[in-house]
Amino acid sequence: MPRRAIWERQIGKTMTYKAAIIGHTGNGNYGHGLDVVYRDISNVEVVAIADADEEGLGDAGTRTGASNLYTDYREMLEKESVDLVNVCPRVVTHHARMVIAAAEAGVRGIFCEKPLAATLAEADAMLEACQTHNVKVAVAHRRANPYEQYGKRLVEAGEIGDLQVLKARGKWDRRSGAEDLAVLGPHMMDSMRYFAGAEVSWAQSHVSQGDRDVTLDDAYDGAEGIGSIAGDRLAAYYVFTNGVTAHFESRPADPEAGVNSRSFGFEAHGTKGILSLRNSPNGEMYIHRHGMFIPDGTVAWERVLIDDWETIPPGDRTHHSNLMIVRELLTAIEQDRNVIEASSGADALAALEMVMAVHESQRVKGRVSFPMSNRENPYDVWRRETPLKNR
Repeated sequence: MPRRAIWERQIGKTMTYKAAIIGHTGNGNYGHGLDVVYRDISNVEVVAIADADEEGLGDAGTRTGASNLYTDYREMLEKESVDLVNVCPRVVTHHARMVIAAAEAGVRGIFCEKPLAATLAEADAMLEACQTHNVKVAVAHRRANPYEQYGKRLVEAGEIGDLQVLKARGKWDRRSGAEDLAVLGPHMMDSMRYFAGAEVSWAQSHVSQGDRDVTLDDAYDGAEGIGSIAGDRLAAYYVFTNGVTAHFESRPADPEAGVNSRSFGFEAHGTKGILSLRNSPNGEMYIHRHGMFIPDGTVAWERVLIDDWETIPPGDRTHHSNLMIVRELLTAIEQDRNVIEASSGADALAALEMVMAVHESQRVKGRVSFPMSNRENPYDVWRRETPLKNR
């Protein structure tokens, strides 16, 4: 009997799952704890691990309790009959191949580390394979956090009036600019799109190195397999189909101010107030019940606390966010529906497109319409289309 038919026969009866983990010690490792998420989900058994590094593989086997260890994920997928695969490496170089191989092997759900892929073309191929094989995909973005989900409900309930503008920033640390955008930007893009409740219509940006526009000479291979990037500061502007606008900025931090992870987050500005969400996944939320931020002493910022979340030690909150993602993934599988209460593969592709639009707008020196026609790395296209004498 085909693997899918066996799995479908189990739905609604045993409701247990077998999972396999793909990591790569020394080359992206196991992401933000994606390998150990199932230790607190009793109906999922981790049966196999793949890691090209033998020492790391042994450690991962001990950590997860998996008894079947492989140095080649393709061999693992061929030999093991599993329902779930976690694609864990933070280095995205092999994400597309891993996800496509898992989908073609007959799994029912994939939990993937962010960013989804290095290019839109890779992400397109990943989602096409998953759609063809009816595989549900969840990605480790920040929206699977109680504060972001509660904040979304407050916006929908009209607590800040009509939503008008979203403003996000990265950490503004040593990765300021392009790397901040590529590595942390997907979280913010996904969150802003989640709050906007619409698709992006167009975007425009400015990418610079110091006080000048970036050139091809500034492009370099970014960390974690993200491909060619450039610029130590950038500003991007987005317009959603429902008229909501959004901004993302990253630049070097003020040396005197230093870097504070609490600055990583976004604000939602409405006609009657502002909602601020910071420091995810630890979670901080504030509300200012006035349409404009006027510090005149009459309207104060209010701290919003979710008591259950605050009882979780800060060091464990990423794990609990991962638990929320996996539970949503399992529900989507059982109900044969899209991932909703977490970032789906399609959501992650949309966030990646918002990231890529920043560099594409700089390349074409203007507005970029969505969906983007260029699905490759903008700097690779720029390099290919620019004669050496004109660089």
